[in-house]
Amino acid sequence: MTRHIIVGSTGDIGSAIHATLSESAEIWSFSRSSEPKHDGHHYFLDLSVPFDTSVVEDIFKDIDEIESLIWCPGETLFGMLEDTSLKKVDAQYNISIRSLITFVNVLLPKLKRSRDGRIIIITSVWGRHGASYESAYAAMKGAQESLIKSLGKELADTSVTVNGIAPGVVYGNMTSDLSESDQAFLLQELPQSRFVAQEEIVHAVEYLLAPAARSVTGEIMNINGGWYT
Repeated sequence: MTRHIIVGSTGDIGSAIHATLSESAEIWSFSRSSEPKHDGHHYFLDLSVPFDTSVVEDIFKDIDEIESLIWCPGETLFGMLEDTSLKKVDAQYNISIRSLITFVNVLLPKLKRSRDGRIIIITSVWGRHGASYESAYAAMKGAQESLIKSLGKELADTSVTVNGIAPGVVYGNMTSDLSESDQAFLLQELPQSRFVAQEEIVHAVEYLLAPAARSVTGEIMNINGGWYT
């Protein structure tokens, strides 16, 4: 049975991935607080605070093999770095790096048992290029990118690939919460004058999951409509 682990499964991107993959696979999903929108095994876990590997080990103790870990969580943090509390910095680190490494360390033996094990991390355009007023958030996304490249090399002699997807502005709750004038201003900045559709991110995930993508590892896929190249 094909099993996918989706962490951050109730956000726009995570939910869209969940909806597509659940048609043909068993999904184990995790979110911080929101109720799941799709069927599957669901667990609530606050990624913004440290937790021990035993928490994850206990959940998967009876599972020998999984096909993928898809990492989607993220929490925006706006403001000058000098005004950002260390508590908020710690939360960003826990969400983007510490909890990710915890899941990887627990699930890696199970991923290696699959012929086509996959680790796919949804990062951000800001992790690639930096973002004024989002320095802490961008820094953690940049750290994810370094982890993807390093772990891709580290696992190259196994059946597990490690890749990232760096979206630009994706249409969803965050963009719909903006005023019409703010959306219009943002669209003027985008070369294609359109927001990225969630389905485009899902399509990239499906490609990376496919056996034909077994030679793609340590890569970051840009999906931003030519905004940053």
